[in-house]
Amino acid sequence: MCAVQSFGPRHAPGWVALSNALLNRQVTAGALLDEDARRDPTQLSRRWVVLDRGDGGGVVGTAHLYFFPFDPPGCLHASVLVHPAHRGRGVGRALWRTLEAEARQHNGARLAATVADNDAASLAWARRRGFAPQFHRFTSKLDLHTFDAAAFQADVERAAAQGVDFADLHGADGPTLDRYVNFVADRLTETPDLAGHPRWPLEQVREILRLDHAPRPEWLVLAVGPDGQWLGTTAMVAVASGTVAYNELTAVAPGARGRGLALLLKLQAIRRAREAGFPVMRTNNHSANTPMLAVNRRLGFAPLPGQYTLVRPAPDSGRARVCPQTFRATPSGRQS
Repeated sequence: MCAVQSFGPRHAPGWVALSNALLNRQVTAGALLDEDARRDPTQLSRRWVVLDRGDGGGVVGTAHLYFFPFDPPGCLHASVLVHPAHRGRGVGRALWRTLEAEARQHNGARLAATVADNDAASLAWARRRGFAPQFHRFTSKLDLHTFDAAAFQADVERAAAQGVDFADLHGADGPTLDRYVNFVADRLTETPDLAGHPRWPLEQVREILRLDHAPRPEWLVLAVGPDGQWLGTTAMVAVASGTVAYNELTAVAPGARGRGLALLLKLQAIRRAREAGFPVMRTNNHSANTPMLAVNRRLGFAPLPGQYTLVRPAPDSGRARVCPQTFRATPSGRQS
């Protein structure tokens, strides 16, 4: 019988070893513990592990129930990972039962989960537990060594002809940073990812921008009109132990769309990533965000395995249904 234990700091090295291997990440144990320390204490986060009794007590399974701001409103996020050598032994079932019992204590909350779009076995495992796909996020990467900025010179000249300038937040004072955080909060509600969600608390926006830990204001870029109006923004952070530049957000205010500013903002992020010595840039896009997907293709972003977001309703609310307006992807990761 598998013994499920509550997670403690001593389990952090084993946790990241397993999750890094299965999810292709490069998180350190210290970064995991720092993330937990920064988490809003009013937002649920519970972790559990199963240890291998016959192999020095290594972590062979993990479960995490937590609030994830990109999930549909009213959901808690569920994650269960099992080492391939220990699958079929009840590890996943034991972790799932523990996680599900905890979820019941929170008003029978709906559960959300993410599964790689090329992982048919995990998708089937989730479906057997009542999860159904809701939408698809595409992951892509750009080789910064081979990127040819000269190919977009005409786009840059068109922006200059419009009187559009680009500025980052290096040296910005407190009120300007506060204005920027509010500007991003407004743009987030306009994205397909967060349409219909409540406006994020400003502390949550600051967290994704890393303004309170490892801030890089020169990676927060604004498109500014000739009258000083903020037209759009792009934000970049470093991930994978500093080896990958991640384009967290590129967004244009509704009144400034159709002018090619999203591509120009991404060019700004690319330039800064190259200047900082990054070899690769990555990003994720909701399947409904066809304009931004087109921008990425034009820039040369190459597709990687993406993720399905799945939802399981609360036990008394009926079966989950696929949302046809947003779930428009094939298992290969291509839009249908």
